[in-house]
Amino acid sequence: MPEHVTFNSLGTTCAADLYLPAQTPAPALVLGHSGVMVKEALAFFAPYFVRAGFAVLAIDYRTVGSSEGEPRGLDHPERQVEDFRSAISYLQGRPEVLAERIGLWGVSAGGSVAVQAAALDRRAKAVVVQSPSVWNGWRYLERLLGREGLRALRDRLDADWQQRYETGESARVPHLTLGHENVKDAPALSEQVFPTYRNEKTLDSTEHLLTWAPENLIDRLAPTPLLMIANGGWDPYHVLEEAQSAFNRAGEPKRLEILPYDVLGLYTGPGLEEAMALAVGWFDTYLRKTRLPEATPVPTIETVEAMRR
Repeated sequence: MPEHVTFNSLGTTCAADLYLPAQTPAPALVLGHSGVMVKEALAFFAPYFVRAGFAVLAIDYRTVGSSEGEPRGLDHPERQVEDFRSAISYLQGRPEVLAERIGLWGVSAGGSVAVQAAALDRRAKAVVVQSPSVWNGWRYLERLLGREGLRALRDRLDADWQQRYETGESARVPHLTLGHENVKDAPALSEQVFPTYRNEKTLDSTEHLLTWAPENLIDRLAPTPLLMIANGGWDPYHVLEEAQSAFNRAGEPKRLEILPYDVLGLYTGPGLEEAMALAVGWFDTYLRKTRLPEATPVPTIETVEAMRR
């Protein structure tokens, strides 16, 4: 069973589940979920890493699940980046963790959040993205909704802006409406299985998504190692071409694995086993076996004087 912990993310208390391996201190991972999940759903993924000897911190972003923050359900990717970085700071203060060997793992939109966090924060020593989805929010929504649908959304956002101006509150909308037969019941099932999950967000969350473009920073990630595990089957939400485009922008070392599964295929079944084996192998290589770069110490005045003598 995990230890339920909290950490401070720039003034907001975030909730997390801490899983510890049998032997510590150990390399550690921060796990970030998608928009239709909470940290309890990460319990499907965390045991693979714990059995491999990693400490794992599965987090709820602010305003979501068991974390604090208002308004509830404000889906703000840049702030989720801050939550990832604050989670690194928390792990570095835990005696069970090797503070210089921390990696990030994210699923769906949480994957691109993890990438941007690692691009900004060199304390993250390796990144794995599973079922990546949003690399350019404007393009993602236009692909998902069509041009007419996006135009209608922007009309709603204009009206919502006026409502926010007058009342200070944004409208509340479903986080995701899934129409395909394979996945249409996923939000309701999530609410049933995970009591802290709500398929609801503020409408102004969509404005934050429209301006979210981590593809513009992914080339700054190197030399942090990146593994991207993409869906090769039918999937309108984790589009393979989007993953390939973002991957091509990234620097080395990097690896792209395309597995032949559909929209939920890397969350369950044999696709999950394959994806987690790849992730464990990546973190094992870059957090356990790789010698991390060491900074050259700055010489003191006394050292310089001694060298001159």
